This record gives sequence, structure tokens and C-alpha cells, in this order.
Amino acid sequence: MIEYSNPTHLETIANAANVLPNRAYDTCISRSKDGRLLGGVIYTNYTGASITMHTAGFDPAWVSRDMLWVCFHYPFVQLKCNKLFGQVPAWNVKALEFDLHLGFKEECIIRDVYPEGDMILLSMRKEDCRWLKLRPRTIAAPMEDEHGW
Repeated sequence: MIEYSNPTHLETIANAANVLPNRAYDTCISRSKDGRLLGGVIYTNYTGASITMHTAGFDPAWVSRDMLWVCFHYPFVQLKCNKLFGQVPAWNVKALEFDLHLGFKEECIIRDVYPEGDMILLSMRKEDCRWLKLRPRTIAAPMEDEHGW
């Protein structure tokens, strides 16, 4: 089941992603099964043109076709963002590989962000997001807009 703004999931995902969430402004989209959190995303730092996405998975199968569609439809279509950011600690190779597989590109390396070292800033532009072309299977998709999203 895909859930929006579950406060318990927000806290759990934030802790795993090493993010301090702002409960008043940040949004959480999560996936659970039989009451168990499988994984999810938190969106922070919305500017009107961009937003930052933080992910955490607790089960290898947390990412489904519908979850991918929802996670990218929300920032790019609902919020009308042009750009999505991801922040990855440079030593977290597994997270970096996951984000690059999703289609994020490296923007820059910011030195000394973490006590352990550097941060890799990733980004994805709306026109480069292949996940928006998916059609969800178990949730109702809204009508397409003039861009075919």
C-alpha cells in the first residue's frame, strides 16, 4: 500500500536517510505491506522550481512500478518542479548506485558536508525522468496534461 504523510513513516525514513524533517512542510510517500514499512521518500527544501528527495528502503522489494510513478509524479507534475535533487554521502556507494540507476546525474561534490566527508549533489530534470512515462497499475492516474504526463 502506498501512503502519504504517515508521521511514523516520516520519522523512520528521516532517521534512515540522516535527515531532520520539518513536519510542517516536508512530505513523505511510503510503501507498506501488512502494516510493515518497506521504504519511502521524503521531500524537503521545496522552492517552487525544485525540491530535494531523500530515500530509504527497509525491504529489497520496496520499490514497485506504482511507487516509482508516484515518487516522480508528485514533484514533477503535482508540484510543477523542473528539477529534483538528491544528496548522497560520498562513501555511500550503494545509495549512489541506486540514485544513478533511477536517472539522477551528478551535479557536483561539496567538500566536508558530513563529519565523515563529502556529499555528492545529484539532480534530475523533469524532461529526463523516464518514470513519468509509466502508467500505474494499482492506483488511478490523473488525466494527462498538455505535455502527456
